[in-house]
Formats: sequence, C-alpha cells, structure tokens
Amino acid sequence: MDALTAGLALIIGQLCIALVMVGAHFAARPERATWYWSLAAVAVLVGVLMVVASSRFPILQAIGSSSLVLGAVLQYRGLQAFYKLRADASGWVIGSIACMLFFLLFAADARNHLHFILLATANLALFVMSLRVLLAGIRPRWTFAGMLTTGAVLLLISNNITRIVLAVEQEPSLSVTQSPMGIATMYLVPLGGIFLYATGLLLLYFERLVNDKHNLATHDELTGLLNRRAMVAAGEREVAVAIRHRRPLTVAFVDIDFLKRINDTYGHKAGDTAIADVARLLKQACRNLDLVGRYGGDEFCLVFPCADSDNAALVGNRLLAAIKRYSFRGQHPLSLSIGLASLPPHGDQSWASLVHRADVALYEAKSQGRSRFCIAPQVQTSQESRDPPDGSNNVAGQ
Repeated sequence: MDALTAGLALIIGQLCIALVMVGAHFAARPERATWYWSLAAVAVLVGVLMVVASSRFPILQAIGSSSLVLGAVLQYRGLQAFYKLRADASGWVIGSIACMLFFLLFAADARNHLHFILLATANLALFVMSLRVLLAGIRPRWTFAGMLTTGAVLLLISNNITRIVLAVEQEPSLSVTQSPMGIATMYLVPLGGIFLYATGLLLLYFERLVNDKHNLATHDELTGLLNRRAMVAAGEREVAVAIRHRRPLTVAFVDIDFLKRINDTYGHKAGDTAIADVARLLKQACRNLDLVGRYGGDEFCLVFPCADSDNAALVGNRLLAAIKRYSFRGQHPLSLSIGLASLPPHGDQSWASLVHRADVALYEAKSQGRSRFCIAPQVQTSQESRDPPDGSNNVAGQ
C-alpha cells in the first residue's frame, strides 16, 4: 500500500468517526464531554485532510498538524469534563506551544523529520495526560468500555513513540512515509487507534447513560437514597437473610418534625433542600451495610442488619444525634420522630409486619412530643395492634 492510498483510508475512516461522534452528541443527552469529543473528531478530520494534501501546499502541514494537536487537546478536555474534574490549562498550553513551533518550522523551511518529531511529541504528551485522567476515572471498577479506551490510548502512545524513533533514525532527506513501516506507522496504526479510542469514548458515555437510568429506577432523585420500591425489595431480602441465618435486624421509620413550617415560610424548594440535608446526615450516621431509603415526603426508612432489640436504643440515639446540631439556614433547628422495631424471634416475621410495628412506634413518638424515638414491643404472634406500647417495653429518648 502506498502513502496516498493509506492517507485516503485514514481520511475516510476519520470522516466516519467524526460523523458518528457529532451524531452521538446531538442524538443523546447533550453535555460538555460529548461536545468536546465531537469537536475533537472534526479537528482531527481537518488535520488529516490538510496533512495528506500538504505535499502540494507545504503551509497545510503546519495548519494540519496544529489541527491534529487541537483534536488531542479537545479529547483530553472532554475526558476531564466526563469525569467532572477541574479543568486545567496544561492541554491548551501544550497545544499552543506546539502550534507556534509548527509555523516556526515552516517559516524556517525545516526538514520533515523535525516536524514529525514535534507532532508526535505533542500528541504523546497529550495522550499520556488523557491516560492519567482515564485511569483515575475508571478505577476501581473496570468495564469493557474502560479497558477498550485504555487500550486504544496505549496504542496511540506506542504509535507516537514509534513515530519519534523512526523520524530520528531517518536520513534528513528521507521521508518517513517512503517505507512500509513508515506508512503503517503514519496512517494505518493511527486509523485503528483513533477508531478504537472514539468507540471507547462512546461506550463510556452510553455505559454511564445506562447506569444513570438504572440509578433513577432505584434511587430517589432528590436525596440519592433508595426509593420506596427499591427499599421494600432490599428490606424484604434483608429480612429473608436474617431469618435464614437467625440474625437480628432492626427497622427504623424516621419523620422530620414540623417541616411544614419551612415549606410555608420559604416555599417547597427550601423544604426539598431541608429533606436532602437530613437525608445526607442520616446516611452519614449509618454503617456501610445499613440500608437508607426515602419512603415518601419527609419520611425515611432505615434497615440495620445485625442490630437486635437491645441495640435499638443505641440506633435511635445515634439518629437523633445526627441531626441535633443541624438548623435550616442556621435559623430553624429540625428534629426527628423515630419509630424502631426489631425482628421478633417468633410469630409474624414478614417485612410488612416489621414496617407496621415501626410505623406504630413512630406515631407514638409523635404523640409523646416529637424529637424522640420509641421502640415497638416485641411480639410473639402475628396479631399486631396500634395501641401505644407501655411499661418497660417502651423506650423514649429526647
């Protein structure tokens, strides 16, 4: 294969990549990452066109090389945006310096091998920076998309190192594209690397879309906690596991006291902020193995595996302490009413029964003045009652 045929193949391949990237940006949910990547694909396409045509118009070599470096800078910036990292100017600095040197080499009528070395060096630096961002973003969970993108970047890094070596070893008067090795290095390997890189970026993006869709199906949008449906399913699984392995389990129902005052004073948006703040504090007060979900409105449900009735008071105090120092906008302290119920050793051990008992205890806490917890009495039968618990089986905390 000669250089012209290989160059045309690279142009056609890059044109297809550019069309796919631009189409993906407008077809899917537009965001900054896909915008950068689509611009990068167009920049690389323009760069390839100009570099291939530079044999007749030498100035196009400097312009095309600058466009290729710009494409690498935009890919790097797109990865930063994708992983929500703070933007830095390092990519733009490298790109700007490389572009100035391209035109200085053209003005000085420098030999081609110096131009190739500069282009490969600039791209090598940008791809190494992109690899660092990629590795930091995909760890510790490696997926097929992450491995494919990492492999593509490593291929492009290896290709640019090879370009530098070939350009250095060539005679000053000999073009690196006059040998089969040079053609493969300059056109064929980059075509495969760029194609795999673009494919990997798209897979990373659509992988995130799928994960976001799954997350919205199981998590509350406002608080990020499990939603009611997911909480019920997870709670039923935990109850089944606790019964099978004869382990204790405690459920807590939590309600924010007097949230209506904030809604009436500041509006429902402020009330949503208060709910989100309380959700965050409750999550921080729990262990990694505990389940925390929003059951609806300002009511939360929490599941504490391996916590028996003797630990219920400790759980209640910990939840009350989590919000004790919180006040909305520094002016309106909030409190919680909490109902707790532990899995009984006998009788009705269903999730529905456990939730019902915790709900009864919650209303008892409210009736006693709020800002406290009540523990539902243990039962030996499936017969439940909403009568307020009394005697030594009731524990309340201020």
